[in-house]
Amino acid sequence: MIIKKCSGCGITLQTEFPEKAGYVSEEKFITGTNILCQRCYKIKHYGKHQDIELTKEDYKKEVEDAVKKSDIILAIFDIIDFEGSFSEEILDFLREHNSIIMVNKIDLLPKTIHPSEISNWVKGRLEEEGIVPYDIALMSTKTKYGVNGVLRKIKSFKENATAVVLGVTNTGKSSFLNSLMEKDKSTISKYPGTTLKAIKNKIDGTDITIVDTPGLIPEKRISDLIDPKEALALVPNNEINRKTFKLDNNQVFLFDGLMWFRVIKEEDEQNPIFSAFAAKDVKFHVTKEDRVQDLLNKDFFAFPSKEEKDGYYSNMKKELVTVEAFEEMAISGLGWINVKRGPLTVELSYPENVKIVIRNGIINPKIRRNNEKIKKEND
Repeated sequence: MIIKKCSGCGITLQTEFPEKAGYVSEEKFITGTNILCQRCYKIKHYGKHQDIELTKEDYKKEVEDAVKKSDIILAIFDIIDFEGSFSEEILDFLREHNSIIMVNKIDLLPKTIHPSEISNWVKGRLEEEGIVPYDIALMSTKTKYGVNGVLRKIKSFKENATAVVLGVTNTGKSSFLNSLMEKDKSTISKYPGTTLKAIKNKIDGTDITIVDTPGLIPEKRISDLIDPKEALALVPNNEINRKTFKLDNNQVFLFDGLMWFRVIKEEDEQNPIFSAFAAKDVKFHVTKEDRVQDLLNKDFFAFPSKEEKDGYYSNMKKELVTVEAFEEMAISGLGWINVKRGPLTVELSYPENVKIVIRNGIINPKIRRNNEKIKKEND
């Protein structure tokens, strides 16, 4: 029996059931090379997505098997939705294996942030989890910045290494591989779960093998609580929405209709100032507390959709949170705020089980000033 696999997603090809994963015509199966299954062909050429019945456990087992056969892990994190991609499942692998950490989409951050600031920030987050990687690589799969640098880092670790790429859905794993190989081999889409099986790729002119794996399916992201097609707009790819606000007591800030917070401050306190970051299609809006429900009931916001509102708002919770100056509040699968003047004390309203993280700011003038002071003292 001849076994062939889809060159795009890695699934075993079959010719009998058009509605199931891996289908191709019998003629293409017999005569074709580097064959794309029907699903990958539609994604690549028409942007049409077909759901495949694979569970979270199916994806996890595929990844575990690939890790066991590798020399080093290439873990990819999305700097724009860092908390959404900073999955506990991936961290567990990193605690046990050698790794190179790839930080994608750095081209979307403000240009005032120096690459060393990003590297130091990521290193600090990893140290909190007890992880010391072999190296950290900053990159953009869109512009290809830093992609070849990853290959050099792998070679410095081991000339004939087998490196496995790990990441949650929509962090740019397959885009990274295609950029590295300079050909569109892995199927790329913004839909989660595009890669179905581990795919081995030998890098031309080297003894290095890169293994692409299915994206692990994360939990606790706002983007996973709405329709997958709608959620595509929450995945920043080309640019991000960034605005700065100064709010008074009881004013309410909304990330579209997906989550919001009411400012709580004493009369003698200065008004807090913060910058908000999200995908360009996410609307930032400030209003009075008594106007919030009316805006949510109307079609003022794009997200969630009219059809999803009842279900989405049925599991909202409230929580008091304080974010100090130079700290950030990150909402997994949506965006974050960076507090420039604090403290910022708020009453959050957000879907239950969504991951909210208070963290040191990626943009942190205090740390930048300290680093500049140390640099001057050493000169």
